[in-house]
Amino acid sequence: MGAIEVVKVGVYNLYWSTYGGGEQVAGTLAAHLAEQPGVEVTLLGPEQVDLTATWDRLGINLGRCGWCRVTDDDEAGLASADFDLFVNLTYLSRAVSRAPESWYYVHFPSVPSGARARRVDGVARLGLRVLGERNLPAALDGVREGLRRRRIDDGWVSSYTRFLANSSYTARWVERLWGVSSGVLHPPVTPLVTSGGGEREPLILALGRFFDPVYGHSKKQDALLDAWLDLEGRPEAESWRLVLVGGADSRSREFVLDLKRRSRDHRVDVRVNAPRAEVADLLSRASVLWHAAGLDEDPESHPDRFEHFGIAVVEAMAAGVVPVVFGAAGPAEVVEDGVSGLHWHDRGDLVDQSRHLLADPARLTSLSSAAQLRAGEFGVGSFGSRVEELLAEMHP
Repeated sequence: MGAIEVVKVGVYNLYWSTYGGGEQVAGTLAAHLAEQPGVEVTLLGPEQVDLTATWDRLGINLGRCGWCRVTDDDEAGLASADFDLFVNLTYLSRAVSRAPESWYYVHFPSVPSGARARRVDGVARLGLRVLGERNLPAALDGVREGLRRRRIDDGWVSSYTRFLANSSYTARWVERLWGVSSGVLHPPVTPLVTSGGGEREPLILALGRFFDPVYGHSKKQDALLDAWLDLEGRPEAESWRLVLVGGADSRSREFVLDLKRRSRDHRVDVRVNAPRAEVADLLSRASVLWHAAGLDEDPESHPDRFEHFGIAVVEAMAAGVVPVVFGAAGPAEVVEDGVSGLHWHDRGDLVDQSRHLLADPARLTSLSSAAQLRAGEFGVGSFGSRVEELLAEMHP
């Protein structure tokens, strides 16, 4: 960092108050940078970050960080000029950075634009030329803003000096879709529980939000239930049960109700919007994790429907739960097939691999230990060390 005595860093996220995985990454990065000598961190967002809630919900202390109000990408881009380093962690942001050093953290890049999107882009550009920049009545001003949102404009990409993806899978798509190379900075995963070495229950857990597949990205709990109904009657699964647990909103109500209807009279429990303590309890007792995001999806047309990294997978591994994951995208990177878990490629393969695993307690124990070791590579400590390396590589 040369002769710079104080490095001013702006960390931009429009969604601080949602306390999700993206905020876990943004908050951990900001907190770690703020702990470095000679670094001054300012959080950028639409409302002042609630320090108490961030600590209670995410376990992150942002007390050393300042705050600057920005409500959208345009304002964030203007504010970036006040910093030596601007870090953009807003999903699908197109803010143009004006800082001398700029990092863009990619949860996943925008998907390829089809012919229809290109046509819409052409109409939007024509409409904007007609309307111009003059003062307009409120209704027409709203139309102009809508046209701006429909434009395809990737010029902002060149304003960043470094792209950081949450996985190698995402990094490959960054290069393919945005035409720039990207490093990898895995999300920091703080385990809900760590195994105490106690005896595990014959329990298979599927952990993830309930998204109806009609809306795109889905954890495919319906496919996992299909697999279980096949496995349930096998001798190897005689004493086992399946628990599907995750959050859900009103849009996926029918999807969840269908899962519950199909689970009747089977050893299946569907738990919706379970509190954090209940999820931790299940992780402490489960033996196997099933994960299916990406199943039956086309990676060319819908790469975003695959699991980009897999925080829930790492949380389970840290607890000693053996991951049995669809062998693609993020989970295939996290889980070493045959070492710290298993990969499967279709429903029949999931049933067969699970059947053999449930019948082999010694292998379950071995994979459990290896899964815990592997999960340690995605912890807060590893994340912090990588951030420090990136900071040291900044241009003077």
